[in-house]
Amino acid sequence: MVTGGGDGIGRALVMELAKQGMHMAILDIRKAAAEETAEACRDLGVRSLAASCDVSVCSEIEAAAERVRAELGPVNLIWGNAGLGIAEGITTAKREALRWMYAVNVDGLIDTVRAFVPQMKAQDGWRWVGITGSMAGLVQISDGGPTAYGATKYAGVGIAEALRAELAPNGIGVTLICPGTVNTRIWDGRRARPDRFGGPQRAPEAAGERWRTIGMDVDEVAAVAIDGLRAGAFYVVTPEGPEREAMIGERAARLREGVRMTPTRPGASREPRWSGQ
Repeated sequence: MVTGGGDGIGRALVMELAKQGMHMAILDIRKAAAEETAEACRDLGVRSLAASCDVSVCSEIEAAAERVRAELGPVNLIWGNAGLGIAEGITTAKREALRWMYAVNVDGLIDTVRAFVPQMKAQDGWRWVGITGSMAGLVQISDGGPTAYGATKYAGVGIAEALRAELAPNGIGVTLICPGTVNTRIWDGRRARPDRFGGPQRAPEAAGERWRTIGMDVDEVAAVAIDGLRAGAFYVVTPEGPEREAMIGERAARLREGVRMTPTRPGASREPRWSGQ
């Protein structure tokens, strides 16, 4: 089962899994897109189900989970992929836009897991949870970048790490894919915005130029993600270039530089608690 499976990374994940013989349930807020992906899966010889589902509405996720289990049987793999981005920061975005993004990227991910995982715990055999994160959830971009979006993706990384620890005793694995810029239509996410958050709005094609210019091929990113899952990897990180890759090491170095010991901690020196800048 893949949320947001109608296009972008979600569709690419669905098609890669279908090629490897998995029956697929495709959830998407746009039913027509989900149906199109499901039909492409059937052409590959696997069973598939398409369901309209807004992951920001818990009852819709729960209803979809019941339908998937009823029509396809026990679910061995769920992939929380549905997500969206806005270009503004936490202090500059409209509150309505922030609420929509957090309802999908954070609450929607949690509710998706809660709708499917309890039943997975009762099953035997191979079971896995995949989560589509982002490089923006590992290294925040400043200077006017989409910082509010990055904060939601940091939350996604935390949710994935929590699930990894929580589900290990049940024998359920977790894989987190953190891609850099991918050539998808994430820049036009408002085309499917629910009325309660302001309604649909299309972005001009020019808004997607950056994604088309530097974005990685979505099918290649999905193939790398599934390879990581098959290998049992937790982190699968695909930066779009060496500069973005270097940011991971830079962040790790800043974390190490920020470590300070309290004077009374065993093994700590009596040096000042803070020195330098």
